[in-house]
Amino acid sequence: MKALPVVAAIPNYNMAESLGELLAQLTQQGYDAIYVLDDASTDNSRQIVAQFPNVTWVGGTHNLGASGNRNRILGAHKPECIIHFLDADVRLETPAVPAKARRLMADPQIAFVGGLIKENGRQMLWNYGPNVSLYNLLTAGVQAGFGNIQAPKPFWRHAIRQITMRARSEWPDPAVSPKRRAVYWAVEGNLLVRRSTLQKLGGFDKTIAEYDILPPAQRAYQLGLVSYFDPAIAVTHLKIDVRHYHRNWALYKELFRLIKQRGGWRAWIFPEGHFKPRYNK
Repeated sequence: MKALPVVAAIPNYNMAESLGELLAQLTQQGYDAIYVLDDASTDNSRQIVAQFPNVTWVGGTHNLGASGNRNRILGAHKPECIIHFLDADVRLETPAVPAKARRLMADPQIAFVGGLIKENGRQMLWNYGPNVSLYNLLTAGVQAGFGNIQAPKPFWRHAIRQITMRARSEWPDPAVSPKRRAVYWAVEGNLLVRRSTLQKLGGFDKTIAEYDILPPAQRAYQLGLVSYFDPAIAVTHLKIDVRHYHRNWALYKELFRLIKQRGGWRAWIFPEGHFKPRYNK
């Protein structure tokens, strides 16, 4: 059987300088295709992409937001493939990514595989997570609030994880070496998915601007698909802000609306709700 092509898809909005450095890395990796999905940038992103003849520019005249912009890959690349979504402000730390992507996505029952995202030298707190609920969101907030003292003060890190016992196994622990595990969702900044699977799930929800993985992750769960976190593909996130709004507050507002519309208030209040995790081992 012929190996599936692996294509890189980089959503971009006014990230010209960072984008150029990432593309220089990607063109050395052996991807079958590389696409820059541009969300109506006003900087010189298009001129930067033009310097790379093997990179395809997919530009839009209207700003769709992060999720709508990611969906542009479905119109740009029609054949079946493995899509590797990468934020424009990450740097690859792993060689031979396409070969690893094919191995990680060999099982068609896998919906998504999220790779390792590092910030400040350690795993990002939001690399993956459980289904959203009030409890899970609050415990994540507690862990994030104390994130700066977790590494230098192991006692407090352990105490916080114990206090949030019920949810701690579903969120990353940056103080522990990351290992492959089943997850409910993995963040989009370093994410593998088959094109046919993304199409089947209806793509990303264009009404969601932050953590737009949540709606397709819910649909994947309902269809019996499973998702994984795997540190075999690692990137460093530079955290470049070009949209200039309070991301955490925007996320909380979207989560309230999302749960009210899609999961109902019972799923929002209780940790399990009617989305009890169901992972393949």
